[in-house]
Amino acid sequence: MPPPLSKFAQSAGGSVVVGMRLLADAVEARGVSVIDFGIGEPDFDAPEPVKEAAIRAIKDGHGTYVDPRGLRELREEIAAFEGTRHGLEVDPDQIVVTPGSYGALSAVTRALLDPDADAVIVEPGWGPYKALTSLTGATPIGAPMPVVDGRFTLDAASLEAAVTPRTRAIMINTPWNPTGRVLTRAELEDVAMVAERHDLWIIADEVYSELVYGEARHLSVAALGPEIAARTVIVTSLSKSFAMTGWRLGYCIAPLDLAPLLARVNQYTSRCATSFVQHAAVAALRDSMSFVDDMRAQYAARRDAVARGLNAIDGVNCPSPEGTFYAFASFDEAWGDSRDLASYLLEHAGVLLTPGSAYGPASRHHIRLSFAADLATIEEGIARMKDALPPPAQLTSND
Repeated sequence: MPPPLSKFAQSAGGSVVVGMRLLADAVEARGVSVIDFGIGEPDFDAPEPVKEAAIRAIKDGHGTYVDPRGLRELREEIAAFEGTRHGLEVDPDQIVVTPGSYGALSAVTRALLDPDADAVIVEPGWGPYKALTSLTGATPIGAPMPVVDGRFTLDAASLEAAVTPRTRAIMINTPWNPTGRVLTRAELEDVAMVAERHDLWIIADEVYSELVYGEARHLSVAALGPEIAARTVIVTSLSKSFAMTGWRLGYCIAPLDLAPLLARVNQYTSRCATSFVQHAAVAALRDSMSFVDDMRAQYAARRDAVARGLNAIDGVNCPSPEGTFYAFASFDEAWGDSRDLASYLLEHAGVLLTPGSAYGPASRHHIRLSFAADLATIEEGIARMKDALPPPAQLTSND
C-alpha cells in the first residue's frame, strides 16, 4: 500500500462545471450537438494590442524571471487603473501579480488561514472558494443568503450566523458569480460591520468588476474607508475583463504590511507570473479599454435576450443580471433538483448548464447559464430548453 495522501488535498472536491463538460463530451460523442452555456469564459479573443505586446516582449527577450511582486511598470499601471475605474487609492507596493485569480486566491488563503481556522463563504458561492480554503487545512463555512424579490441578497444576519470563534475571514464576490448580482453599498457596509465586529479579514473577489450593466455600479468594499481597506484583500484578474483567461494574469491588492507576505507565498508557489504576459497586461490596461467597452455592450444585449427568453418559459424566473456574464434562474421545484434538471436538459435538449446546487444548498432549484455566446446561439439554446421542459403543472398533476 502506498504512503498516505494529504487529507487537505483530498478534501477539495472536483469541479461541477468540469464534470458537466465531461458529460457533454459523451453526449457529443453520440453525434448530438451541444450548446455550451456552462463555461465561464469569454467567447472573445484578447485585444490586438495585448497580443502584439506579448509577441514583442518575447522577441525582445523578456522571458526571464521577474520580481515575485510583479513588474514595477505593471503594478503602477494597475494602481492607476484601480484609481481611475474604481476610485481606489492604491500604492504599487500593495500589489502582487499572480498567475490568474486562482493564484491570487491561493496566495491569500495561504497567508491568512491556518488549519484551525474557519472562513465564511457567501452562498451561492463559486466552488473554488471552499476548495482553496480546504487546501490550507482551514474549514469553509457556507453562509446561505436569502432571496428577496427573486434575487439573492447579502444579509448581515445570515452572514453573522456563520461566524464562529475560529473564523478568520469572510469571502465575498461582486459582481457575484453565479447570481449576476452587483452588491450595493448597503450590502457591503453589512459585510464591513460583521468583519469589524469580529475582527475578520475580508477577501473580496472583484474579477468581474468591468462587466456591469444598466444602472448598477461596481463598488469595492475597500472603498468604504481606510479602516475597512486595512482589513481587505482584493483578488482579481484580467481573465474576464480583457478576455485573457488562458494568459493567467491576476493580482492581489493588500495592505502594505501584508503584501510582502503575499509576494513570498507567490514566490514559493509559482516564482512569478509569466514575464512576457506581464508586458502584455500593461498593454491591456493602457491601450485596450475600448475593447472592454465594446465587449460589455455586447454582453448587455445578450443578458437582455437571456432574461427575456428564460422568463418566457413557464415555471422559470430569471432576474436580469446586473453584472458578470451569468444568469441565475430559479426553476419550478416540480422539475426536481438542479443536478437532475441539468442532466435532463443536456440529454434531451443538448444544452449544457451548471446546476445551482454546485454553489450551495440555498440554490438547489437554480440553474446558472453563461451568456458568453452569440445571440443566435443563446436564442437556439433557450428554444431547445423550452421545447424539452414539460409544463410544471403537468408534472404536478401526474403526482
